[in-house]
Amino acid sequence: MALYAVDDVGDAIDVTRAYLFPVDRSRWLRLAVVAFFVAGGFGLNGPTNAGSSVSSSGSGVSELPESIPGDVLAILALIAAVVVAVLVVLGVIGSIMEFVFVESLRSEAVHVRRYSRRYLGAGLRLFAFRLGVFLLAAAAVIGVVAVAGPTGPVLTWTDAQILSAILLALPLIVVLFPLVALIDGFTVDFVVPVVVLQDRSILGGWRRFWPTLRNNLWQYAAYVLLAFLLNLVVSLAAATVIGIAAVVLAIPFLVVGIVAFFVGGGTLTTAVIGVLVVLGLVYVALVLAVVALVQVPLQTFLRYYTLLVLGDTDDDLDLIPEQRTAVRE
Repeated sequence: MALYAVDDVGDAIDVTRAYLFPVDRSRWLRLAVVAFFVAGGFGLNGPTNAGSSVSSSGSGVSELPESIPGDVLAILALIAAVVVAVLVVLGVIGSIMEFVFVESLRSEAVHVRRYSRRYLGAGLRLFAFRLGVFLLAAAAVIGVVAVAGPTGPVLTWTDAQILSAILLALPLIVVLFPLVALIDGFTVDFVVPVVVLQDRSILGGWRRFWPTLRNNLWQYAAYVLLAFLLNLVVSLAAATVIGIAAVVLAIPFLVVGIVAFFVGGGTLTTAVIGVLVVLGLVYVALVLAVVALVQVPLQTFLRYYTLLVLGDTDDDLDLIPEQRTAVRE
């Protein structure tokens, strides 16, 4: 039995080459905008507490300040609100762009604003679905720790109680969050195309895709493994190209910055700082542009790959029959 996940890799390369070359500057620039948000991910990573260290007293209870000044709390709350707002905005835009990307590859015409308006509602529903799945998993972990874990206020937990809560939550995290990632990946890769093709809701798309998944478990198991490897290779390739480009772009900016520093008398005057800030902003903008352009062929290949697998496992869900026929002839 042929494994579509293996056979479709070469076809995805051919379809991507036919779509992107010869280079159409307008198409590439529009796809760069879409690919930038698609490649950025959903941005719903849970909060981490990296590198924080707390000392403990002889009783084993972590020493914490008795009170936090009101102005500090206000600043922390504002920062948290801004971070959450940015994540939500990026998540919504990224979810909408998933539909824009599939429609652009399907129709071979890129219209960012037109497709964004068309799939605004679907994108919001996709964002809500993905957020809901993540929050359900997080709530399950928190609920188990709350029910079976240490008692008492969290801030008064001893080191032993904290360790007990971690050991209780860790198995759930190991099981649930890979499952969340799998559900999210299948939703984006296969349910979104079904929604585009048949104008369904996200849950309706899952209901239509589920029999295809159930009847082709080996095909999709092979897809999960190979897609993981392909994403790893693509990520390494993107990081390498972007890293080289960032270093090359940094050289002229460093030279100009050093010249501006010495022309300003070798001190950080207001004018020199202004020049350095402008140079930094321009540099960051150029690096982001490079990131977006590098993602165009990589994300196009990955998305065409999923569309080929979907169409091979279910003829009724083939969004790119003409492109498929063209490369296989």
